[in-house]
Amino acid sequence: MNNLKIKTMDFLKALNDVQKSVKVSIDINDLQNLKAANYCLCFAKKVNNAYTVVWQSYDKYLVDNTFSWTPQYQLFGTNTFQDNITVNVNTNIVNIGLSETSILNQYGVLGNPVTGGADTGFTMDNQYGSIHPGVNQVSTGINGQITATPIYVAEAPIMQGTCFLQPVEKALIWFEQDIQTGTMFSTARSRDIEVDLTQTNSVHIQYKNQQWSII
Repeated sequence: MNNLKIKTMDFLKALNDVQKSVKVSIDINDLQNLKAANYCLCFAKKVNNAYTVVWQSYDKYLVDNTFSWTPQYQLFGTNTFQDNITVNVNTNIVNIGLSETSILNQYGVLGNPVTGGADTGFTMDNQYGSIHPGVNQVSTGINGQITATPIYVAEAPIMQGTCFLQPVEKALIWFEQDIQTGTMFSTARSRDIEVDLTQTNSVHIQYKNQQWSII
């Protein structure tokens, strides 16, 4: 039990060392105007140089909000990609880490990942046929809740063969009316800012007078 406890503590410390966080501060006047117009505070994560899914959407944001995540991923497949529709997971879901590969077999079942591949991402080995690869990632929301939700769905389906998926430590933050967590999109967002955490673990941004800035 002691060894297990030590290993768990070491694992949690390792995760904490690579945890990324964004603090979002909103001016009081902007906050009231945004909420009166039913705007949500939204986050998205870049994968393969694209943002395609609303990672999290919040209507109960306040003056100061912190959103964070750790490099814990899940792989899945879906039959469709459609703008303004929430992700519908069609395969089973498997936990996967960087440098790992999971086979989607001829029956459409994802197998347990095995080591093999570049350490900057992970791979779906598709032996099934037409499918849109998708990725979940663990985050801690501005409400303190820990959850794994979609960060990416490939816009175009892949055929048989391999698909490399590379999470990038860049996040898109914006305000949008009436949009839900897990909504797919392929068009640019308005009222947005992109933050780069590839060389840092935290960033503090502010929204004031309808403008974003990095503090």
